[in-house]
Amino acid sequence: MESSIADLGRVAPPPRRWIVDRRLMGVAIVVEIATVFLAYMAVYVPVLGPKLTRTEVTQHWTAALVAAAIVVIFDTFVIRAALSARSSGSAATMASRTAAGDEQLPRIPRALRFECVPAKWLYAALAYSLATIPFSVAYGAPLWLAWLLILAPWWVVIALEAHHKHARQPIFALFGVMVILQLLHMVEHSTQLAQLMLSGGKLAKSHGVIGQLDFETVHFVADTTLWLGLAVLAVNFKSRNAWLWVAFAAASFHEVEHLYLFWLNVTEHTFYLSGGAAGIMGHYGLIGSPLDRPYLHYAYNFIVIVPMLIAFWDEARRVDRITPSPAS
Repeated sequence: MESSIADLGRVAPPPRRWIVDRRLMGVAIVVEIATVFLAYMAVYVPVLGPKLTRTEVTQHWTAALVAAAIVVIFDTFVIRAALSARSSGSAATMASRTAAGDEQLPRIPRALRFECVPAKWLYAALAYSLATIPFSVAYGAPLWLAWLLILAPWWVVIALEAHHKHARQPIFALFGVMVILQLLHMVEHSTQLAQLMLSGGKLAKSHGVIGQLDFETVHFVADTTLWLGLAVLAVNFKSRNAWLWVAFAAASFHEVEHLYLFWLNVTEHTFYLSGGAAGIMGHYGLIGSPLDRPYLHYAYNFIVIVPMLIAFWDEARRVDRITPSPAS
């Protein structure tokens, strides 16, 4: 009897409710859309080009193995350096960086806003970019020239803003420049996919916006620079940004491809032109997958840029926490 009375006096715990992580949900939706689009392209718009037989494509598997070993060894040193930097940092310093809550921070981080470039300059740059479009169309300017004219004033704006942010947060400024360059890289890949769709998979007519730069050495230098840059960020951020590690992992897989492709292009150029350009995971490549090379490398870059953007947003929040607002 007493136990039943005591049970009646107890307050029942509230029922558990599912908590939806909006960020993960958004990432899942974006990834699903990209996956469906790439699947459609792979099935209905196959890339037309030379292909090697299975016996031919496996001739240089040792080069792919060496490329993978180089990336694994380098990544191991990066992970060790990041963990060492994290352990050497004092607990008080790490706590001070995350002590402030987000409730007093603006919805869009201050670090992502233009802080030194006057608004009238931004409006002038936007007006100039829009004004170049009808002139480019009227005079039949090639796509690469039209794109460069649109971007011309923004390079000045970005340079000024990056210099301003570099004075306070140099690593964050470097991160911002890397994000901008990777976004432009994605524009190139997205344009190439659109050209493939319009041309029925003809690779000769699908080289992106600036087709003059669509050759192996440029791809190797660009993606290697991104890979090394992400390594520098991972060490400097002391392993605190998980999304940055996702981007670094994707860039590492991409780097294995480009090390192998660059080696083929330099030492086995005939083999490269005969179908070796499919690489390791491309359709008819050394290991192979359903994705032709343009679709595969779009997927690589997509898996890099999405976590990069999230990691950049999180770092902007951190910069807001440790940097006082202009009003204060």
